[in-house]
Amino acid sequence: MSSVRRFAAPLAIYALTRALSAVFVVLAEPGRLVRMENIPGYHSTVRARLPADYSTVMTSWDGQWYWDIVAHGYPHSAVDAAGVPVQTSLAYFPLYPLLVKGVMAVTGLGFEVVAPTLSLLLGAAAVLVVFRLVEERLDRRRALGCVALLCCFVSAPILQAAYTESLALLLVAATLLLLSRRKYLWALVSVLLLGFTRNIALALLPVVVTHWIVRTRQRTDADEPDRVPHGSLAVLTLGTLVATLEWPAVAGLIAGRPDAYLTTVKAWPGFTGSAFRPPWAAALSDAGATAWLMALVLLAVLIGLLRSGPVRRWGPELWAWTAASIGFLVLTTSASTSLPRYLLLAFPLGLVLMPGTADQATQRMQHGAVALACLVGLGTQWLWVSELLVFAGPRGGLGFP
Repeated sequence: MSSVRRFAAPLAIYALTRALSAVFVVLAEPGRLVRMENIPGYHSTVRARLPADYSTVMTSWDGQWYWDIVAHGYPHSAVDAAGVPVQTSLAYFPLYPLLVKGVMAVTGLGFEVVAPTLSLLLGAAAVLVVFRLVEERLDRRRALGCVALLCCFVSAPILQAAYTESLALLLVAATLLLLSRRKYLWALVSVLLLGFTRNIALALLPVVVTHWIVRTRQRTDADEPDRVPHGSLAVLTLGTLVATLEWPAVAGLIAGRPDAYLTTVKAWPGFTGSAFRPPWAAALSDAGATAWLMALVLLAVLIGLLRSGPVRRWGPELWAWTAASIGFLVLTTSASTSLPRYLLLAFPLGLVLMPGTADQATQRMQHGAVALACLVGLGTQWLWVSELLVFAGPRGGLGFP
């Protein structure tokens, strides 16, 4: 099958769903009558147009921080005059705004055009890599299903906004694909780039270690021994740690204090300085015993699912990344409206709807389950766009005129 034919279907799914997301934004944007810069805690780089248009919506929220980095660079302090931690752009990683700034310089176009467009294109590349990864590890049928579920996920519209989700998804999927192909030094490149994109490189550490263990334990062919390149895998393992420290180290140099990154992050709600005190623990404690019970049941179901035979047959890369990414979120992320965005990177989880089978009737049932999940996802996308992304104020757009 030619490359054009192979990738036509996933690209079509991506294009159609992104067009639908754009329609959602256009339909919801007349409700945006809020001066976002007047909302306490909202960082504004440019004054939003009202009523909002598409580019205003897609460069709002964290997009304003990236616009600030492109326009003004990074600040040289993470504290105010009294030494109290403050929210600064040092909390935002530099690779995405650097790419945006480069494209702006080449094209002469503004941030409001370049940033959403670049995210859209990076998202398309990410979807193709996700498709290729699942196709190689499993099969084309499940690869298309995984792409459809990813593109219909509640927060998938963020793939066309001025956010790092598209770039992070591309680099994570590329790392997993290169790891599965045993291209360890090339995987190191994508890991190091991820370290300048999002603070999730550490979640790849158990993935690399799991791959290393599985490959070491595999039986080798008697005529052609499959030597394990322990040196390359050791370098890649070390690379995940280096990538985790890359931006905090650079931010420390910019601000003149080694803890500048962690200092500015403390100014955001839900910060915790220890994985032994995850933000979820405080939220559950406030909610009471019933919430703890529900959380423990959910955790038990998730662990049972990840330990099941069909999931383990995904291969060490897809299986370990699903477990590691969700575990990373539980240990480091608070319960907030950002959680759907973070879960976007746990894309293999959708494969639980498609266990491997050769039975045609079972496959049709799986296709029906995927189609239903996609419809539900698109419905929640509309709610996510209209209620969160296109914020209309506490009184339906009448607030903060």
